[in-house]
Amino acid sequence: MFGRSQRPSENQPPEGTPEDRLAGDMALDTLAGMLRSMAEFALEQEGTDIPSFRAAAEAWAKHVTLATAPPGMPDDDAKTRKGRREWEGVRRFVRDYCQASSKRVVDVTTDLRQVIWVFIRNISQAFSQDEQTDERLLAQMERLAKLVEANATAELKREVLDAVGTLKLILEERSQRQHKQMQVLGAQVRSLGDELESARREGETDPLTRISNRKAFDDYLARSVEMFKAFGHPMSMLVVDVDHFKTVNDSNGHVTGDEVLRHVANAVVKVFLRKNDFVSRIGGDEFAVILRETSVEDAHTLAERVLGRIRALLVPTPTEETIAVTVSIGLAQIEIGDDEKTWLDRADRCLYSAKEAGRDRVAGVS
Repeated sequence: MFGRSQRPSENQPPEGTPEDRLAGDMALDTLAGMLRSMAEFALEQEGTDIPSFRAAAEAWAKHVTLATAPPGMPDDDAKTRKGRREWEGVRRFVRDYCQASSKRVVDVTTDLRQVIWVFIRNISQAFSQDEQTDERLLAQMERLAKLVEANATAELKREVLDAVGTLKLILEERSQRQHKQMQVLGAQVRSLGDELESARREGETDPLTRISNRKAFDDYLARSVEMFKAFGHPMSMLVVDVDHFKTVNDSNGHVTGDEVLRHVANAVVKVFLRKNDFVSRIGGDEFAVILRETSVEDAHTLAERVLGRIRALLVPTPTEETIAVTVSIGLAQIEIGDDEKTWLDRADRCLYSAKEAGRDRVAGVS
């Protein structure tokens, strides 16, 4: 495995003058120091970890200075070759290390260049879609690309750091600009959302009485039926109709008729104050109220309050006179198997029952 040393062994009489022997010892110490320096500043090598390499380098250093057995030599061979130095083994160890380190540096440099190329390509692609691409960054990318092809590692490192700094600055500027644009866009979206919400509410509001209209009632009615199917909570519906409204219009005019409807709507709304109490105008002189989580008994009590409030109304007319108003109310509780139509039809039938019984009253079934 190891080449034969041409130097006489330590068992032979030393040759040369004391100065020659001193110079030889210094050379051995210098070589051992070089091996230890290699260990101290060792680079990663393929197939060998740094601690193992440092141990081998230290063993070779001891072999050079003390003529101990070289690393890797079997014990039997070491005894027969005691006192001999394996210079060929030392040279091979140093050469292998230099070759492995050189290959490692080349591999790392190649990987670095590849990473930088990917960096350049991705950045270029990202900014090619932006019409406001900064010329400073493009110029820096060009310089960086040229240095990748060169071997000036220090310049490449410096240029990469400069490019990163430039990129960071540009991204911060762009982020601030985009943040401002997003703020403006966000304000526009909020404004548009407010307008759409206002339009939606307006589309679901009766223009005369300013309460919900028939479209909003149909939507709320459908959702309420679905909630009843899911949870089974009691719900009640009131259908309120102004008594003799045609006579009011014919005798006092449509202006007075409109005023009557507004007064009736306000009176009904003041009775139902919960957030999920829903009051709407569903026809000419007809109103509807949907009461979630409300039994028919509680709904009947509330309907009586509506009657009382409306009986107290005195609606002004163009002749400075006032007229009294009454309403009839149909009451129906939702039942298992009901849909929107069947529940509303049952409330309507109750309303007609109230009118047939003399008006100004509540008629209802559970």
